[in-house]
Amino acid sequence: MEPKISVITVTFNAEKTVEKTVRSVIGQRYPALEYIVVDGASKDGTMALLEGFRDRISVLVSEPDKGIYDAMNKGIGLATGEWIIFMNAGDCFLDDEVLKDVAAFIDSHPEADAVYGGYEQVFEYGTYPVMPRNVNLERKMSVSHQAIFVKTELLRQHPFNTAFRFAADFEQLSSIYLEGRKFVGMDRLIARVEKREGTTFENEIASAEEMYSLLSSRGIDIAAERKKMLRHKKMVRLFKQCIPGFLSAPVLRLIAKYYKAL
Repeated sequence: MEPKISVITVTFNAEKTVEKTVRSVIGQRYPALEYIVVDGASKDGTMALLEGFRDRISVLVSEPDKGIYDAMNKGIGLATGEWIIFMNAGDCFLDDEVLKDVAAFIDSHPEADAVYGGYEQVFEYGTYPVMPRNVNLERKMSVSHQAIFVKTELLRQHPFNTAFRFAADFEQLSSIYLEGRKFVGMDRLIARVEKREGTTFENEIASAEEMYSLLSSRGIDIAAERKKMLRHKKMVRLFKQCIPGFLSAPVLRLIAKYYKAL
């Protein structure tokens, strides 16, 4: 039997980005699909847009929440599928055969507790594929949430810790990984992840600091990594601030191309 897969989209004031995401989900050529959309009581046209797809959305709720991770936990609670993947507003599946291919892979790997693939990162200066190999979640978030399918029962055992503002996804997946669960990679691009808007420098630092704080609480020495991370992010910020866009874009393209080839 085909495994039932629950796709969860969390939205808030996402009228400009959510339609692309919805169309990529409902366009999947896979029958055992449950689509859940959890909206945080948007005040723009998000819900009006979603109502136009109501016949293709299995569950659609809109109510205030305590942030993105609280909304994602609501989605987990609503899911009836055996597997869950999150595809939030602005991101999308790479093509309409993704779920079909993943389901076949799951069927041939009954030992898997989580199945992950690659993804495309879309920056203002180019699009770059990322193919994780032999994922190790002990020290860093080495997979994308938009490219990993996890058994629903495990996500219910390990809900997002809403005390984290940025690093709850890493805390969740790394906890499952450290429990000894089986993460199996497939040689396939799963999603296209938008990085064009990005986060502010302050948020990037806060996100990394949260992750390092978690690692430190687990007894891992992160001093050298933290120092290297701060130096790298400050250099990138300085580069973007000082170099005009028409010059920085080609340089960043070259750096990204080289980095992804390593």
